Amino acid sequence: MLFRNFHNLNRLFRDFDDLFFENPTLKGKEKIQTGIDEDGEWEKRSFVSDSGLFSYSFITRKSNKPHKTNEIESLKLELEQCVEKQDFERAVELRDKIKLLEENKEELSKLNEELEEAIQKQDFEKAIEVRDKIKSLK
Repeated sequence: MLFRNFHNLNRLFRDFDDLFFENPTLKGKEKIQTGIDEDGEWEKRSFVSDSGLFSYSFITRKSNKPHKTNEIESLKLELEQCVEKQDFERAVELRDKIKLLEENKEELSKLNEELEEAIQKQDFEKAIEVRDKIKSLK
């Protein structure tokens, strides 16, 4: 239909309008999760079409203060997305990384403070040393 010989430009434009500007609807299931954490309220909406060919997820936050990105939180969200996509190899890697970060959380916090202090003092040799310790714990 799209590539037939058009002798009338008005008809061509009308066919394009029908193709691209009608309101298509997808049938499927939407899942809504909500919660509250130290940064405020959040809501996650996920949609999967009945055929399973189309899906999306997005998260919104309701907070007056800026959201600090926590590495563990980000990894947990990525882990959840990998499970939804059935990418189990990556999910196992993420699970192990999350576990390692949680085990070393206190030490990493101290090292991050030490790193910031070294950078402020412009002691870059110390900063590199601390950065390498942080990398080894991740």
